[in-house]
Amino acid sequence: ASSSSSSASAFRPPAAFSTVGRRAVDVPAATTTTTRLGVATEPDTADDTSTPAPMEFPNLGNAVSPPFAKVMAANRAEIAVRIMRACTELNMATVAIYGHEDRYGQHRWGADEAYKLDKDDDASPISAYLDIDQIVKVAKDSGAEAIHPGYGFLSESPEFANACAEAGVTFVGPTVENLKTFSDKTSARNAAIEAGVPVVPGSESLGSAEEVTAFVEGIGLPVIIKAAMGGGGKGMRIVRDMKDLVPFFESASSEALASFGDGSVFVERFVEDPRHIEVQI
Repeated sequence: ASSSSSSASAFRPPAAFSTVGRRAVDVPAATTTTTRLGVATEPDTADDTSTPAPMEFPNLGNAVSPPFAKVMAANRAEIAVRIMRACTELNMATVAIYGHEDRYGQHRWGADEAYKLDKDDDASPISAYLDIDQIVKVAKDSGAEAIHPGYGFLSESPEFANACAEAGVTFVGPTVENLKTFSDKTSARNAAIEAGVPVVPGSESLGSAEEVTAFVEGIGLPVIIKAAMGGGGKGMRIVRDMKDLVPFFESASSEALASFGDGSVFVERFVEDPRHIEVQI
């Protein structure tokens, strides 16, 4: 396959390798009558003149057109595979992106088209999936009408959503305004406080070990260090002893930077064994 990001992979492995990329058949146009098919339930006999009972098939009047002709899955591995499976079930063409390290990944071969992302030789494998300009360009060049970011990576990036909007590509996710409020957990905390929702003691984004130490000395242990951006448990560390504070702060910030392209972290009082209520919209 070509190493250029401007050409789709031509090779396709045997069908047994992946079922994700199989194209769905066109749904017949809606009808107003029910199709009936006569089915013989007994062997033919010379004196049997009865009419077999018909089998009824459902009316396809509820069939809908796919929302997009082609969708890019701006993610990797199982996340991208699930996006493409859903697109295929809705009869939409799929576009995959992949880094060099994922050149044998299932999500590459499961898509209708796959494009390699370029990156510097010394850059991390994840960095390719955080390159907003390159991803949006591939989407435009491939003719994708929408980009589904999955979760993690750029899924909570207002910059990515805004870049999609400017390029005329639909971002499958929240609005730019919502992302600006909730993608950064510190701004989400502030929105909750302004709405009168009780929150545990916490900080704004902290950029140095000195800032983290000063804040924790003020509220006491245990605390949890969290990445300000992203999610999925990345960039999170529970601190129960002051000797672990600075090393955990540095490792959490480093992991957040590698995972989300932003190393900002903040600190909250850690709540032991909380009841967790989550609302998904």
